[in-house]
Amino acid sequence: MFSAAAKTLLPGLFKRPDPIVDRESLQRFMDSRAAFMSQKGIVEFCRVRAGIYWQKLFAEEDFRQVLSYSCWQAYAPALALVSQMVEAALREAAGVTRPKIAQAVEAVARAAYYSYPTPTGFTAEEWADRFGLVSTRMAEIAGEPARPVRKMPEGMAELIFAALPMHPSIVKNDSDYIFNNVRMNLLRAHDDFLAAADLPRLVDILLDNR
Repeated sequence: MFSAAAKTLLPGLFKRPDPIVDRESLQRFMDSRAAFMSQKGIVEFCRVRAGIYWQKLFAEEDFRQVLSYSCWQAYAPALALVSQMVEAALREAAGVTRPKIAQAVEAVARAAYYSYPTPTGFTAEEWADRFGLVSTRMAEIAGEPARPVRKMPEGMAELIFAALPMHPSIVKNDSDYIFNNVRMNLLRAHDDFLAAADLPRLVDILLDNR
């Protein structure tokens, strides 16, 4: 459903992430973490919710198609969260150029988003509109103090929850599960980003200062 980077993330989750030193490596990092957050969260939730019947459910072609669509629905809000986290982490290194960072990070997110062809179930217009979640979130945070990472999922985790491929009556009591899963993955992505990123160099590259 997503990039090779996302598919191979889990086996290396507890290893030191690859260095993030330019736009390309930043794009790979943001894409893989957003894909993992959306795909792994929804797939694992459905597995747990289906219980002993999960193999039968996942063997049904109709359900696999709906599941894929749900994961793609969740990708934009997940990417918005990863973008917000990256922007906040770069603020101190950006200094007086901080107001430009949100737009620069959004440009990397846009490149990641449109590296995929329009997924099955979306029109090209619907897929483009979905990226508006990223643009709106980045515009909102640009002039605000950075939120703690643990609070960033507020307003976006709900959209990932809404993408679940199950009737609302079945999952009505599970929103906290999804919120906590999203928060945990975002906190881990934040730790990995700080460990792997050359923050001053990234700021210079994103703002075309070098």
